[in-house]
Amino acid sequence: MKKPFLSTLLTLIITCLSTIFYSQDTAVNYKNRISIEGQIYPNFNQDIYRPKIKIRYNLNNKSALRINTNFKRSVNYQEIYEVNGPGVGSVEKINSMYLFSMGYESQKRWKNSAIYSGLEGVLGFGRNDEYGSRTDSVNYVSDLDYNYQRPIQKMGLRVFFGGEYYLKSNLYFGTEFGIMLLKTSFLKGSYNVIDYSSLTSSDVTVEMPKSFNSGIYYSGIGVIRVGFIFK
Repeated sequence: MKKPFLSTLLTLIITCLSTIFYSQDTAVNYKNRISIEGQIYPNFNQDIYRPKIKIRYNLNNKSALRINTNFKRSVNYQEIYEVNGPGVGSVEKINSMYLFSMGYESQKRWKNSAIYSGLEGVLGFGRNDEYGSRTDSVNYVSDLDYNYQRPIQKMGLRVFFGGEYYLKSNLYFGTEFGIMLLKTSFLKGSYNVIDYSSLTSSDVTVEMPKSFNSGIYYSGIGVIRVGFIFK
């Protein structure tokens, strides 16, 4: 897996560097200015990488440094009923992921608009946890509990292209599209089962080995960016 991953990574870097271009001067000097923007995604967008807030520091009118960040947490609760009985079990799944990225962008500006391209590294930390009470996750079992806990890490590299239109010198909206190489590592986890009906050991824990997968993903389809530049 290492050779394909590294070769794809090198291809992304070369692609990004080849898109760097010289920009034209504008009437507004953006040097040393900081902008903050919100990013809104349409319902059809199911991207893995969906940053909600971006902070950008303009080195000059041609380039900038940027940070994106997002935190996502979902809780799914389901009750499981006993067949032909009054018993009720439950399963609660809690998934959380904090993603952030840092990168560089090269810009080309006109009077009221700009386009840019760049490269950024993506890091993520999260967990997939599941807790079952009086169930094996599918059927009601009155004397069985379980829990599943596993930390997750993500690491990737993203090439991006975007554009924006300035309503005022310090207010803009735009969009962005990117291609990302992402590796997801499922760290060592545990699966614990407590069987209260057992005559021997009622508490059994199984260690889950580390595993990973990697892939290339699109990101930013349909996103709308709205930003403000501080003077």
